[in-house]
Formats: sequence, C-alpha cells, structure tokens
Amino acid sequence: MFIQRLIRSNPRVQAGLGGLSLALCMAACSPSVDDAGTPRRIARQVDQLMTTLAQTELARDPEMATRLGLSEKAVGYEFNRYLTDRSQATYERVRVSRLEMLQALAEAPKPAPGSPQARHLETLIKAYETAESLFVAGHGQTGLGVAYPYVADQMRGAYIDVPELMTRAHPVLTAQDARNYVSRLGALPDAIDDERRRLNADAAAGIIPPDFILRRMAVLATEMGAGTAQEHILVVTLDSLLGGPEDLSEDERAKLAARARQLVETGILPAYTRFADDLIALSARAPSDPGVWHLAGGNAYYDAALAAFTYDDVSAVELHALGQREVVALTDELNAALTEAGFAEGTVAERLQALAAMPGQIYEDSDEGRAALLDRLRQLEMKAESELAGEIPSLPKTRVAIRDVPDFLESASPAAFYNAAPANGSAPALFEINLSSMADWPDFTLATLVYHETVPGHHLESAVAAERANLPLARQMIWNVAYGEGWGVYAETLADDMGLYDDDPLGRIGYLQSMLFRAARLVTDTGVHRMRWSRQQAVDYMTQVTGQPETAMAQEVDRYVVWPGQAAAYWVGRQRILDLRERAERVLGPKFDRAAFHEVILAGGPRPLDILEQDVEDWYGAQVDRSE
Repeated sequence: MFIQRLIRSNPRVQAGLGGLSLALCMAACSPSVDDAGTPRRIARQVDQLMTTLAQTELARDPEMATRLGLSEKAVGYEFNRYLTDRSQATYERVRVSRLEMLQALAEAPKPAPGSPQARHLETLIKAYETAESLFVAGHGQTGLGVAYPYVADQMRGAYIDVPELMTRAHPVLTAQDARNYVSRLGALPDAIDDERRRLNADAAAGIIPPDFILRRMAVLATEMGAGTAQEHILVVTLDSLLGGPEDLSEDERAKLAARARQLVETGILPAYTRFADDLIALSARAPSDPGVWHLAGGNAYYDAALAAFTYDDVSAVELHALGQREVVALTDELNAALTEAGFAEGTVAERLQALAAMPGQIYEDSDEGRAALLDRLRQLEMKAESELAGEIPSLPKTRVAIRDVPDFLESASPAAFYNAAPANGSAPALFEINLSSMADWPDFTLATLVYHETVPGHHLESAVAAERANLPLARQMIWNVAYGEGWGVYAETLADDMGLYDDDPLGRIGYLQSMLFRAARLVTDTGVHRMRWSRQQAVDYMTQVTGQPETAMAQEVDRYVVWPGQAAAYWVGRQRILDLRERAERVLGPKFDRAAFHEVILAGGPRPLDILEQDVEDWYGAQVDRSE
C-alpha cells in the first residue's frame, strides 16, 4: 500500500501519523500573547496540531490534495502520483486514527475564547465528533463533513470519481505530471476492485443498496468500461495534454501514451467489467425499499446523518411536519404569483408545467441551444454581480466560469454544481450544469439557479472564505453542508431582497418554485428514510408538488436514497441564517448593517450552525456594548 511506503520514506508524514502528541509539547519563549489574547506558546501548539492533522488527512487522501490544488511542499509528499487507498484495511485504520486525532484536539490547550483560533479548534472537534457518530455504524463511507451509507453509489465511487479527477483536476504541465497521470492509471483497477470487494462484504452483512441503485451503477460501470482503450476518455484526455509539458521528450511522450493505452486495455476495462458483473449479481438479491431503515441499525444511522447535516438532537418527525407546512405556505404564494402572471387554471404544479412548456422557455436541444443557455447563465451572473456591492463590504477577486458537464460524466453528474477555485490559482471557480436533458431547464428557472450557484450564492461564499477567512489547511478540507447549502438557498432569498427579480416576474416564480422544491425535499428525505415511503411514492410526491419533470424528480429521489439527511441541510441552514438576521435586526434596529452581517457569516468560513450562531451573537452583542 502506498500509505505504508509513504510512512517509511517520509519522516514528516510519519510524525503526523504516529506522533500527534508531539504537537502538544512544543514550547515557546517569545512574546507572551497574540492579538486575540492567546498566549503565543498555546497558539503555536494549536497551529502545529492543526498542521499535523491536515498532513495526516492528506497523507491518506492524495486525491483531495489534488482537488484542492495544493503544492507538494505544503502537503509533504508527491501526492499526484497516488490514488486514495480504498481498501477495507485502510477504512478501519482511518477510524482509529481519527479517534486519536479527536483525543488530541480535545486535550489541546485552549486559545482565547471567541478568537479565530478557538473557532478553528471548535470546528475541527465538531467535524471529528460527527465523523465518529457515523463511523460507528461500520459501513459505507464517512469523511469530515460528509457521510454515505454505501461504499459507492450512482454519484460517487472510484469508478466515477477517478476519471473525473483525471480529466478535470490532475495537472499535466510538466513531464513529471504526465508520469504521475500514468501512475494513477496503474492504480485505478485496484481502487475499483477494493470498492467492489467492500460492497460485497457490506452486502454479506446486510448493508446493500436498493436494487434500482445497483442497476443504475451497473449501467454506468458498463458505459465506462465499453469501447476500445484508444477511445477511452482517460486515454483521450492524456493524449490531448501530452503536448503541453516542454520538458517532455518526444520519445517519452510516445512511451507514456502507449503505456496509458496498455493500462486501460489490460487493467482498467477488465476492472469495470468485474465491477458491473458484481453489481448486477448484487441487484438480484437487493431490496427494493429505498430507505436506510431496512439496514441493521438503520434508524440510528439516519438520526446520526440528520444531525450531521443539520444540528444535534434534530427530529425526523418534526422536520417532516415542518416541510409539509412550508409546502402548503409556498404553494399558496405560488398560486397568487401564477394567477397574477396569467396562469389561473389547474393545480399549481400543472400551471408550472404549462409555464415551462410555453414557447421560448425550453432551449433547443442542439449545440446552438446549449450555447444560448450558457450565455443566458453568464448574463444572469453578471447582473447579480453588478448589484452585489451593497451586500458585502468588499467583493472577492476570484472569478467563476460557467460551462456544461462533459458528455462522459452526464449520467453520473447532478443537475448543477459548483466547484471552488483551486488553491494554486491555476483555474477559476467552476459552475457546471448538466444539459443532457434540455427540458429540465426552462428559462424562468435559470435566474435562481445562477444566484444559488454563483453570486450571491456558493461562489461568493467560497471566494470570501478563500480570500479573507485566513483558514488553516485543516479547515480548508472541511465543508459544512448546512452552512454551505444553507447559504446557497439563503442567497436565493437574498437575490429577491436585492430586487433581482423586480423586472423578471417569471424569474420570481422560478424562485418560489425553487423554495417549494427545497421544502418538498425536506418532506421526501424524511419520508423515504423514516416514514418508509416507496421510491415511486417519493417520485410522485416531488413531481406533483413541484411541477418539475418526473425524470428529474426520479434522479433527485435516487440522490436522497444514497445520501440520507443531506437534502434536509438546505432548508435548515437557510432558515438558521434568516433567523439570525431577523434577530440581529431586532437587537440593532436602525444600526443593523446587512453587508456587515454577511461579512460575519462568510468571513468565518464553513462551520457548524451552533458556532455560526455564536459568532453572530458575539457580533451584535459587541455593538450593543459599544453603544451603552
């Protein structure tokens, strides 16, 4: 295993894995306290501990280091040569290692209360505690800030993630980068086989994805393993990049290209075949029930997942009822807006479907139609950015590019998603939209989509954190879903507050439909995993409530099936931010500054909702103290 070789050959990583306690023993002899009031000795100890934790996590997850755009100097080893070890043995070692990390964090000396360093420590402790609450189930995949009940699914796993990494994130700027690309190709069959074995082992213990999920995975694996090596996306991508490195000789370029084709033909394509065959075999004995309640300990797992993605002591039953109430209220609001726009006949869902079918709403299913839709998205992003100055003290410099999902990833990609800019500044942030079905994107829905994914949504949140939060590397590796997706949905409401829909009444209907969709998600996620809804019941509910296409809602439901609890984070996070804003407005009255409020939310970076709440309370409390 590469981790073992890495530990033997790299003293820095060895210290990170085996000597966490050393970080707590570093002494200091210079100035007594820092600007936040923390003794400098303690500040250095905590900084060293956070550095050690980051190096430890990155030592076992080289793919994350690549995605973050980190340098080998920052990480401590040549991570671009390796894939993340997905074996069962490593999975078990990770839990032990993280328990040790959690203990080291708990025993660390405490920085000054309320200081940035204290917030870093609190956020890390919460992330490790949350990971352990889900790791204890002993199945699936658990990271810092994310958790899945199954080893792989239709959205993630080595069979999807590695090709996505290699074609989007792996650099090929030097000869060594090209060699690293080929080294990673050589490791892909083992990565796929490790997850295949883990899926089978979990299934033997009664932890098995629903049959319809396994069948979707088998189709994807078959597609990724089809065709000749020469035509495979991993080979085509490398061939297109090999002309870039100036230090790569023509002879070595030819040898690397030939080696890549050989690795795909003799190793990768057969690994995909084995994976697809096992998925089909598993589906024959898998349950059709979509909820994790049918797993051993499934109810406890769902409770832990809901808490991980929202807040402690959350109740699935209460969230279900909350979602139902919000669906009723938003349906009434949409009814009024649709009637005013001239759509008065039929249910709200039927009228939304009629609006989507109007001439000019659906872009042509052609290269020209896709280009027109992407241009429309860019225009909306520019419109939002032009109005943003009053909502944040200073605008971030990082740019965002908008493009469609590559063809080979359409089947496994979500409808739309945002990726932050890499730390090395080698590329802008990226908002990608899946245009495999143009009917899913009527024009009246595009404004809210852009405001959620770019500004004032994910891109603003990500860019402010990167440019102003001064987060240590350990914090940069953790993204809190309730905070991040909560801000994204809050941004949709903020766009309405900013007047971005004032000249776009149909766009505002799209905004209300999006809010209805978020509330319906809350009902459906809890419905599937706690109320034991069938897949068809969930699809019918989402379609009948939101008015969106059944095929799109089926994809959504399948996402909730394999990612329990995550969909609840959107509404819960948004509501917490709105509640905090309302509270601050009441306390500060005319002195309330919305831009300053947003700075408090964003400049602290991703963090749990209770820590976010404390930061906001400290902010407006300090203003009250100054005025007295």
